[in-house]
Amino acid sequence: MQGFYPVREECVADVPRTRFKSRAGKTLSARKWHAAFTGDGHLDMERVLRRIQRGGIHPSIKGEVWEFLLGAYDPDSTFEERNKLRNHRSIMLGKKNVRIWFLLLVAESLSRWQLLRKMGSH
Repeated sequence: MQGFYPVREECVADVPRTRFKSRAGKTLSARKWHAAFTGDGHLDMERVLRRIQRGGIHPSIKGEVWEFLLGAYDPDSTFEERNKLRNHRSIMLGKKNVRIWFLLLVAESLSRWQLLRKMGSH
């Protein structure tokens, strides 16, 4: 299996085939990601989403990007606001519990996506 992520030999048979095909030059790269921010840190989410839709997210920045996609940070927030929020979360939750918080955020976001998809199919 070819792709961004290495798969151990013993797991190759268990990995489902993806229908997504990343297109060369269309992936949201680190350079394009950083260029989508204004000088004070506001994110041009429309531009980012278009790029993701065309070619996906490069693995080197997927964690940062998903924080915005899942709603952990507001695209209209500044660098300073995000740093304050990040520090607040690490103090409140502790380093070990940040992972748990992130998993809860993912679960909540997936529930919202499923609800929106159901509403759109009616």
